[in-house]
Amino acid sequence: MVSRNTRIKIILIALAILVLLTPFLYPTCRIEKEQIRVSISSIKWIVGPEGGILTMKISINNTAACDANVESLQFRIRGVIYSNTSEDVDLSDTQVIHTTIPAGGNVTVNYAFDMAFTAGPRAVLAKITIILQDGSSLEVFDGRIETVETPSEP
Repeated sequence: MVSRNTRIKIILIALAILVLLTPFLYPTCRIEKEQIRVSISSIKWIVGPEGGILTMKISINNTAACDANVESLQFRIRGVIYSNTSEDVDLSDTQVIHTTIPAGGNVTVNYAFDMAFTAGPRAVLAKITIILQDGSSLEVFDGRIETVETPSEP
């Protein structure tokens, strides 16, 4: 017969082994920057008397082996390029989207960015960052976005 102390030690050792094996039995998935692809389409600059709105569709493709739980999308404009000049700016906007992109799936978000400029730029220099529900962030785009000017309706 095994003593009570020996039984307790065996149970504690079994629990320790179970705790150590948990990450292997239930693997967690961490999404890396390279596993999220972003494409931007339908870019329009709508100019009105009060300023303008930059609209676009942002498609997010998740190539990771696990779901991406997205909290929000942060859009930052760091430069505006006009026909004959350019301007350094630091404008940012965050759009809460609360969505889960399944492994291998994608989602498209309509995005609008209000700007106080009365003339439409030919392009903007922008960064797009995805904020995940666990609080981590992934910078998924850093580059130039060409715009198309659309006159506003009177």
